[in-house]
Amino acid sequence: MTRRALIERQARPPHSAGGQQKRSAPLTAAWLATLAGWLLVSGCDRPTPAGAIVLSQTPPTTAATNAGDVLDLRYPPGSRVVLAAPPFQTNDVLVLSAGLLAAGEPIVAPDGRRIFFVGKATAGDDWQIYQADNGGRPAPVTAMPGGAMDPAIIATGDLVFSSPVPKVGETWAMRRPPQLFAKPISGLPRRLTFAARAAVEPTVLADGRILFVSARPAADASASPALGLFTVNNDGTEFTAFALDHDGAPFVHRPRELSGGRVALVAADAAGRAGKTWAEDVQSARPFASRARLFSFSAGNCASVEPASDGAVLACLETRGTFGVFRLRPDATEAGTPLFFDPAWNSLDATLVAARPNPMGHVSAMKPTTHFGTILCLDVNFTRWAPDDARSAKAERIRVLTASDAGVPRVLGEVPVLADGSFMAEVPPEVPLGFEALDAQGRVVRREPPMLWLRPGENRSCIGCHEPYNRSPGNVRPLAASAPAVRLVGPAGAGEQAGL
Repeated sequence: MTRRALIERQARPPHSAGGQQKRSAPLTAAWLATLAGWLLVSGCDRPTPAGAIVLSQTPPTTAATNAGDVLDLRYPPGSRVVLAAPPFQTNDVLVLSAGLLAAGEPIVAPDGRRIFFVGKATAGDDWQIYQADNGGRPAPVTAMPGGAMDPAIIATGDLVFSSPVPKVGETWAMRRPPQLFAKPISGLPRRLTFAARAAVEPTVLADGRILFVSARPAADASASPALGLFTVNNDGTEFTAFALDHDGAPFVHRPRELSGGRVALVAADAAGRAGKTWAEDVQSARPFASRARLFSFSAGNCASVEPASDGAVLACLETRGTFGVFRLRPDATEAGTPLFFDPAWNSLDATLVAARPNPMGHVSAMKPTTHFGTILCLDVNFTRWAPDDARSAKAERIRVLTASDAGVPRVLGEVPVLADGSFMAEVPPEVPLGFEALDAQGRVVRREPPMLWLRPGENRSCIGCHEPYNRSPGNVRPLAASAPAVRLVGPAGAGEQAGL
């Protein structure tokens, strides 16, 4: 098949379950030349037109009446991924998801040449991640049981994603919640997270960390999840809270790193798009104390925010009943005229098609043959609770917890706290871990439910127990670093407590 025939076949929009799509304009010579320049994903060396964007389009009249999972709800049948270039005429778009029942959630690799997105071939198939291919139908990259979603790219070029795809309303209540995985484009997946709650919506920061959305376990299973932002390295080590510590909105969606040390996200007052959605940001230098609205003006519902050039952002905002793409400067006082707007579609997830610096890599210190990880706390009594708060009482021992698949806590053992407040323990790897600080009478004064984990051979340290934000430890060697670690792993089941 000739290149012209391939272009013409790809340019014809498929029929969707929501009705016939409108006919494209005649394929003029100028338009064909522009499309030829778009063939970045098939290995062509010609550059993509400056300012080109890739985006999801969903038919606004198609109701997700039989939505089985969260992606069915977000991208109903007929949804597609398209490429558009200036001057952004609505009938001059290149469909990248031809042949799929539905598609969405596109991302662009740092090289600016590869585009990935989620797609569903038929109603009975799981959602998987596809790579765009202008020489034919998009090619599946994942084949995960239960599906895959939320693609991102780490420094090695490996794909990061979340799996399985949760059922509607079950993201934070699944017995086996979705976790993050990484895989070479043509290799096998490896698991990165081992949390007790879902790990979803990953994005990769410039420093190489993977930022994602998760929830802290709640004592009351019926309580709304406390959503927040967390990070891990690209080998799954150093799981760390990043922002929104018990102050997150019920709905947190699509965190993205912007220029100027900011991270943007979409928040809402109700889970999903049933409620009002808006854009927020936090400053990376003090993420727990800088949460604010991203735009100074009142805007319609916000579906996504992505970085653009020159410090601007691409925001998908609701206007005139459907979503359009707006290019906004940080100091914008109004939304202004859309960059791209088609009343026949909701335009979502708009991303600039351009190269950007590759994120930093990470040298892993994991030891896959080691059957434990080591955790060192510098001072369990260094806490942000006020001195007159019962939770600030002095801790004498630490009880280490894990959780079953059903989320039921189980005690691994207890560790003595040394005179300077430090302790060190060897713990099982790749299971959720929690901690209870006990006073001299055995009462729990501070508690962290099973949430974090260690990878095999990982050495992990913390400053304190609910320590103040943005504080660094004193330059003092803790006593626990010179004492034998308490071993809570081994054939004893609940823990072989060497050193006790």
